[in-house]
Amino acid sequence: MTTDLPMAALNIQQTSDNISCLPTELLIIIFSYCASEEPLGPTAIRGVCRRWANIADAVPVLWRRILLDNTKLPISKLQHQALLFLQRSEPFPLDVEVRTHDPERVLPILAPLLPSISRWESFTSVGFRDEHVDMKEWPLSSNAVSPIPLDRLVLAVHELEPEDDEGGSTADNTNPFFKYQSIFTLDGSMQLRIASLPSSAQLVPLHFTHLTISEGVLEPTHTNAAAILDLLLAFPVLRVFIFEGWQHDDEPLSYPTPLPLVSLPYLEVLHIRTTCFIRRLLSRLYTPRLRTLILAYLNVDFRVQSAVYEGDEGDSEDEAHDFSQSPWSDHATGMGLRSLISRSRPPLQVLEMDYSDMRTKDFRWVFDRLTDLEEFRIVASDMSNKVIDLLRPVRSTKDGSMATLRLPQLRKLHLDHCQRLAGDALVVAVAERTAFTDSSHIYNKFADVTVTACDQVETRHEDALQIILGPRFNC
Repeated sequence: MTTDLPMAALNIQQTSDNISCLPTELLIIIFSYCASEEPLGPTAIRGVCRRWANIADAVPVLWRRILLDNTKLPISKLQHQALLFLQRSEPFPLDVEVRTHDPERVLPILAPLLPSISRWESFTSVGFRDEHVDMKEWPLSSNAVSPIPLDRLVLAVHELEPEDDEGGSTADNTNPFFKYQSIFTLDGSMQLRIASLPSSAQLVPLHFTHLTISEGVLEPTHTNAAAILDLLLAFPVLRVFIFEGWQHDDEPLSYPTPLPLVSLPYLEVLHIRTTCFIRRLLSRLYTPRLRTLILAYLNVDFRVQSAVYEGDEGDSEDEAHDFSQSPWSDHATGMGLRSLISRSRPPLQVLEMDYSDMRTKDFRWVFDRLTDLEEFRIVASDMSNKVIDLLRPVRSTKDGSMATLRLPQLRKLHLDHCQRLAGDALVVAVAERTAFTDSSHIYNKFADVTVTACDQVETRHEDALQIILGPRFNC
């Protein structure tokens, strides 16, 4: 029997009283066969007559196979189709199949179904890659002993390599985002290798709590601040965001439309690594719950377009005129951090800066406002003695009494390869702060001070810090 017969039966129904008089139980058997041979059969059945529509709507098993074919229908219609089948099939398990030649479309197509992935019994992809996954025993499945949520999304922005003559890929098999690695992983992640980020306009709100975007190094395919911010609009419950880029500065001086302001009310961890548009990213985020900020490998020795004068407070030259090997990226990082803190007033507890720097005026501005910061780590910084002096108690110029203490909750200080920092200045700042906080019941005391490979910190300075801090000092 061919697959055309079930659809032919639908046409016969209009003229045959025999079919219209069949009992419901027999019609259900026929409809089930139709659905097994033709995935869109249930929708065709519903359009024949009211009785058939009522039967189809009352039999969830007819809707459990979901075929989303982007070669025949646009994304908007596929999303509507996915929701219809998802609702009608409740509570049965689902067999999900996606057909598309464009990997950028996979996430928009599957978006309506992802919150219900525990119901998936199998997943099949055809076109951009061929894959079949039996998900009955996966940790994501409701059948698993301890089902885990699908809460992590990893997007690798790479140029997509053509397949070789034998059907394999020219991609490096050691790459974690190798083309034929499964889209869904055992740790509750979904990962896609794509050439560009999808638009938020194509996505329904996604309920991932962890998002990682990575750019392939030195590839012709890369992303920009506008695309990242636009995508973030589709992640209303995001808690962790990691962006790993590379240092290309091809951002236009101005966008035809303003960059969106993205509200991430639940974001707690923000990790940005290796990019030249740090200012544009940080200046358009609202993160009122941010607790951990990690900035890594942002220093560059060339002019960064996103650091050009924009007229914001603090954009003027640094009055300290301290030495810097990366003045343009220092400016961009500092101004981006100012904007983020001004808008969000986050209860930041951890600030880590690895090969990422700011101007002295930006350090002062930031330290004056991070009243909840408990841990400050900085690696390979050009920070001067003026910055470490900011940790000393600030005393009144009139009578010498204490007025304020910057970073009043600071407990951990890690300084690594800070080559411009003088040992004498470090000892004075730590000694004064330690004497003050150790005798106070209001401010946090140092719990850990670590100094590593700072050229101007000599053995005599280390000995002095050991006396001041005792076991709290690590060298």
